[in-house]
Amino acid sequence: MKRIDFLTTGLLALALTLLALPAKAQNSDDEYGIFDHLGAGISLGTDGIGIDVAAPITDMFAVRAGVSFLPKIKIKKNIKIDDNNPTVADNVDLQGKLNVFNGKLLADFYPFKSSSFHLTAGAFIGSDKLATITNTSMFIKDPSKYGKLGLKMGDYRITTDKQGKIDADVKVNSFKPYLGFGFGRAVPKNRISVSCDFGVQFWGKPALGAITTDDWGDQHYHKFKSSDLDDRDDDDLRDAVDILEKIVVYPVLNIRLSGRIF
Repeated sequence: MKRIDFLTTGLLALALTLLALPAKAQNSDDEYGIFDHLGAGISLGTDGIGIDVAAPITDMFAVRAGVSFLPKIKIKKNIKIDDNNPTVADNVDLQGKLNVFNGKLLADFYPFKSSSFHLTAGAFIGSDKLATITNTSMFIKDPSKYGKLGLKMGDYRITTDKQGKIDADVKVNSFKPYLGFGFGRAVPKNRISVSCDFGVQFWGKPALGAITTDDWGDQHYHKFKSSDLDDRDDDDLRDAVDILEKIVVYPVLNIRLSGRIF
């Protein structure tokens, strides 16, 4: 929460700074040189709330660096467990929480000098945990047997820690290449401008992971694959894992308010 409060304060400060810039007219035909101008921007889109700085290299190239994040939205759901399973509760309350925070480094290419159309390549770099999942109600019927009792998934058993908590998550690659296109200059030739970007993050094959216990009683982290599950497992769970593995790219659409500092 402190991180979000800090970034929110930074975004507001940046917006006020852009609005307070001197209203000096800029010639739209100004030439750009290597890092001879500096711009800053705030954005909102499917990649979250973003803040960045940008600089031109020439009239045809510019670079952007910054961060983007999504608020840590919590989703709660009660699921019913197999009544014939003697080791776990009949029902359990689960809580999922988004965990999206990335640094980003992007390069824009403007093929037409008189146009703001651009092609973009770069990467988002951040946490590999897309979401975390835990239980808010008792999962196993006998908490003293943590690490021994749990929910079977294929040949694996999801177990809890000493506090009776499940440690599960959805993971993607921490390094996410990006390709896209858009309209608008990273460093505007006027004082303030609005731009937009369309593209995709290549974040790899998402995987559901959890702490499991093997036949020897040793606990370890396991990434579940659709091949790990069989007819003994819940149909909805198998469908969810199968669908999750197919989402290997993430669409990015955002709008950016940018200002030219000098």
